Amino acid sequence: MKTKRTVIFSLCLILSASCFIASSLAVREGRKNLGVRYTLRIKPVPPEAITVLAGEFKGLMADYILLEIGSFIGSNKKISQDQWEEVCLGFRQAQRLDPYFQQTYLMAQGFLTWDAKRPDTAIEILDDSRRHRPWDWRPGYYMGFDYYYFLNDYAKASEAFLEAARIKNAPLLLAVLGGRLALKGKRVETAILMLKTMLDDPALDEKSKKEIGDRIEALKGVLLIENAVKGYRTLYGAPPPSLEILVEKGLLAKIPKNPYSESYYYDREKGEVFFDEIR
Repeated sequence: MKTKRTVIFSLCLILSASCFIASSLAVREGRKNLGVRYTLRIKPVPPEAITVLAGEFKGLMADYILLEIGSFIGSNKKISQDQWEEVCLGFRQAQRLDPYFQQTYLMAQGFLTWDAKRPDTAIEILDDSRRHRPWDWRPGYYMGFDYYYFLNDYAKASEAFLEAARIKNAPLLLAVLGGRLALKGKRVETAILMLKTMLDDPALDEKSKKEIGDRIEALKGVLLIENAVKGYRTLYGAPPPSLEILVEKGLLAKIPKNPYSESYYYDREKGEVFFDEIR
């Protein structure tokens, strides 16, 4: 009798466990297709008109729009191009409502460049922030990064970095990057001029002055050699086989000093000169 009860109890226990496991699996499977989906509620109002509607609550409405954007992006794994258009409109509205708010350009940089693949819109918002926040070097830095990394526009990247580098307390690295990208963007003269302006800043310490001075010297050397390369090409109809021949032919008195290396690097096929090795 006791054995019979044990068997019945065991069967009931197994049946209960099987039902529990089956129910758990069914619930998990059902939850896969649920998920929280947040619907973006951005009013289709042009940014120019949004300030009129907001009245005295411009800052509050800007906060609300950014909260809407963050909630929407955070709760949706897949976002369509039309939805990204709505997100872009929201960022433009928030920027127009409160152009001094740092969070707007930070979120735009984070979402619009990497996720939406819309660096142009991010740059538009960053540029507006840069105009309204002249003490903040970050918008210009992000603009330079976007031009360089996403758009391959070395000239504009250089300009953005160098402008940002002139702001008080900006990292010296921005000047270095600006000078390097100016070389690739064929804007060496502009880079030299802007770096010279920065060199006149009395707030610069000696280490910073030396770094900027070295960069100016290297860029001047590049400019001098490239002009000699152009002269050689004009005279002989082909690029020089080496930089040393420029001295032999009298186009250069000597190879300029390179503060970063023993000499300069020369790409004969393109006729381009670099002060550091391009791998």
